[in-house]
Parts: sequence; structure tokens; C-alpha cells
Amino acid sequence: MNAQTPGSGIDRRKAIGRLAAAGLIGGGLAAAPRVLRARGARSAAAVITIDVLLDEVIGPIRPSIYGQFTEHIGGVIYDGIWVGPDSKIANTDGIRQSIIDHVKALGPVVVRWPGGCFADRYHWRDGIGPRARRPRRFGRWREETETNQFGTHEFLRFCRLCGVEPYLAANVGTGSAEEFQQWVEYCNAPAGTTSLADERAANGQKNPFEVTYWGVGNESWGCGGKFIPEDYCREYRRFTEWLPRFGVPLFLIAAGPDGNNTEWTRRFFARWVDGQKASIQGWAPHYYCGTTGHALKFNVDQWYEQLHKANRMETLIRDQWAVMGEFDKKRSIKLVIDEWGSWHPAGTEINPRHLFEQMGTLRDALVAAISLDTFNRHADKVHMANVAQLVNNLHSLFLADGDRFVATPTYHVYTMYRPHQNARAVRVDIQAPEVPFQAAGKGERIVCVAGSASRGPNRRATLTLAHLHASEPAEVVIRLRGGSAVAVRQSVLTHAELNAHNTFENPDRVHPRTTELDLHGNELRLTLSPASVNALEIRLG
Repeated sequence: MNAQTPGSGIDRRKAIGRLAAAGLIGGGLAAAPRVLRARGARSAAAVITIDVLLDEVIGPIRPSIYGQFTEHIGGVIYDGIWVGPDSKIANTDGIRQSIIDHVKALGPVVVRWPGGCFADRYHWRDGIGPRARRPRRFGRWREETETNQFGTHEFLRFCRLCGVEPYLAANVGTGSAEEFQQWVEYCNAPAGTTSLADERAANGQKNPFEVTYWGVGNESWGCGGKFIPEDYCREYRRFTEWLPRFGVPLFLIAAGPDGNNTEWTRRFFARWVDGQKASIQGWAPHYYCGTTGHALKFNVDQWYEQLHKANRMETLIRDQWAVMGEFDKKRSIKLVIDEWGSWHPAGTEINPRHLFEQMGTLRDALVAAISLDTFNRHADKVHMANVAQLVNNLHSLFLADGDRFVATPTYHVYTMYRPHQNARAVRVDIQAPEVPFQAAGKGERIVCVAGSASRGPNRRATLTLAHLHASEPAEVVIRLRGGSAVAVRQSVLTHAELNAHNTFENPDRVHPRTTELDLHGNELRLTLSPASVNALEIRLG
């Protein structure tokens, strides 16, 4: 969709009537088309002001904030990433070529593996050596076999091919401290220095992998051992003591709470400061905004409710950071939100073997935009975030089945937001009205427009905006404080249907449209389409 000219809008009364007739208000399904705004009409909403404070820097936006998550579950690894070197599907060393090509476009992000819950029953030695000799194990999630054809070398080869950083999650639930420490040694010991380094070389990798990111367990309050915080803190200390470094600056990540459970966080850190403090660089809460309705079937209230739940990430970051600060006065520990996203009910799988697979729609793209903007605004607190999961699962960027492959709307959000990476987040002040909606019989409200901004090298700035209103456009005035625009490019991701999604048959149904705007100076006026993700790349004078 091309960028709209200032002043265009919608007749709200007509729109509401047509929405009701189409079934999008009062319980209708989102399969009905969203009303397009009438050309030449004027929006009934007030003008929204967005102040971009270019000189008020928050902190660097690390590419790791745009991280991904891959787990041995359903079709994520086998079929999604790994097809095998003998497959007729295009591949490099057994890794699906289409996913390599697309992940490269995400930038130098971080990818987490092998779990998730799977990590706490995974023994890394099962996945090294000749693939034909690797043991077959119980698949963890249901009565199926884990072949271990995809192990440490295959995952790290995938990362190198894609130009991303690996993040390995260790087994605390059923493993041992010695097993974890030997995995670090196997990956990072210089060539010829230890027997494990020699074994790595015999398996095809002479030089060390130099893996920086290591998770010490996963969801230790649940599938990772059902620990209480104090007991997990003891295990964390034991697993990280005597950990070999080999000159690699290890970034160690402790398993945080289920959602915004501040009691878990406070109890863990209270025990952490009670004695010798173990080395921790990251604290990893998990937050899924779940679902409202169904992946493809929801009404307008459920559209807003899902986005409202996604917006709770803001509260989680503030609350967790505050509790961490009670014990970490130097602020040396950062947040690592290494599982987040939508989680819809079963029913939209492209392959029944793909456990937890769901169809990603325009609504999920807005959830991603809200979340990424939140991480950007808290770039001083959030070191990493990993959407769950990369392919064939929950809030996926890709779907793959056999030789078929498609990028979801969420993937396009990531490519639109890529200019933020390695830029400096700056403060944004958005004055926008709220949209009322009903959830569980109660009246709720959600902000109409949210976003984030950054300032990069070569006098470049990026402003990303999620416009959440389901039917009305938004007239916005962007005021650049501390700079002036000489060129503006706008990319827009939207569709006339709220549940629009990409399929193998129609892969570009939801796809960004980019336009060069005739806007200059320190005050920019434009109209945001309803239900849209927007990225403005601004060249400053």
C-alpha cells in the first residue's frame, strides 16, 4: 500500500456501520474484510503528536534484541531448519537454503537453541560425532524419536551460514554441572589444548566456536526442574563455578520467572547476595501474551485485547528491572526476555506433526511491533529478546513443509525494524488518544499509536510506529527535536483484513510497501493507515 497523503481519512459513522454489517463488531469473525477508509474523507480522530528527542539517548539497540528461538519440538528443527544433506530440497550442509537466505536478512541477531523445555533433558554428547552413530532418544514432547541428527556442530554451522550469534541453553533439569562445563570446553577450548578440543577437531571443527551466550537452565520454576527460587540459585552457583573461559567473554543467563513474577525474582536475588555472588550477566523472564479468540478467528474487541496483552511487556520490564536493582546496585545484570510472543489454540497447523504450529496474521505482526518498540525504548535495560519461535511453531517468522516455504507478516516487521540495530535509542513522546474495547465483560482502553526511535550513523534516524486502531487512520505530526529531515522513506505493513496472513499459495498477501515521501524540515505530517506497522527512515540535514 502506498503512503497516504496528509488530510485523507475516514467517515467514522459510516465505517462503524459497515463494520457492524460485516460482523467485525459485536462478536463477528475477523475473516470478514476490514473496512477500507473512504478516499477524500477526513478522520474524526484528533491529530496525534510525536516528539522525537534526537539528543536524549537511552542506549545502544543491540541486534540481540531482535533474537530468535529454535527448539527440538514439532517441525522447528526437523523440516523447518534441517532437511538433511541428501534432501532434494535446496540446502547447504543439510540446512534448508531458504531459511538461511531469509535469516541473513534479519541482521547479526542471536538464535537460542536447543530449548526451551527440551534443553533440560538434552545431553549435548548425543548430538556430536558421525550422525549415523548418534543415539536415538525419546523426543520429550510426545511419543516420537529424537534422532539427534541436528546437534552442536549443525546448529553452529547454521549460525555461521546465517551470520547470527549462537545462544546455547544448558541442561540443569536432568544434567550436571560437569556436563555443562565440558560443553563450554568442547565449544571454546583452543585447538590442541584439551582432549575435548581434540575431539571437536576430530568431528570437523579444529578452531574453537567461541560461543559467548550460555543459558543456565530454562524455566527452572517449571519444566526445567520445578525449583523454588532459592534452590535454583544454589544450582546456578554450582553450575557456573569453575566454568572455563578460554579468553571468551561469557555472557551467562539465569532463568527468570514465569511472566512478571516479582516474588520469584526477589527471592532468587536475595539468595544470590547471601554469600559469594555467582557471575550473572542476564536475567531471563518469559512472557507470552497468549491469545484472544483464535489465530484466524477473532472480533475487533479481541484484536484490541491481544494487543493490550502484548503491551504488558512494558510493565514487566519496569517491574523486573526495579526488583533487580534492589540487589544489583551497579546494574551489571541486564534483562534477557528469551521467550515471548502470541500463543494461539491449535487448529491452524500446516502439518499435523508440527506441534504448537500456528498461522501468523497481521494481528501477530502488530504484537511483534509493539514488543520490539518496547525493547527499543528500554535499550538500557534489555540486552536480548528472542521471539518464540523461528519457524513452524508459535509466533513464527516462517512456515515450511517439504519444499514449500513462506515468510509470515511477523518476518516483515523484523526486516522493517532492522535499521534500529546498532543505532542509539532516543526518547519519543507520543500524545495519542486511547481506543476503548471490551475484555471479559469489562471496559478497557489501549493507546492508539505506540513506537520507538533511534539515531544511527551518517545522520540517519529511524522512527517505527504501530497504529493499533482497527478501522480509522491516524493523522500524525512528527516533530524532530534536535534535527531536521532532508529525506523520508516510509514502509507500511497493513491489509484490509485484520486476520490477513501469508500462505504457500499466496506468499505476498501481507507485504510491506515502501514510498519516498515529499517531507522535509523538523515537522512532518502524514497519515497512518489503520491496523498498520510503519517504519520511517529519516535522513537528517
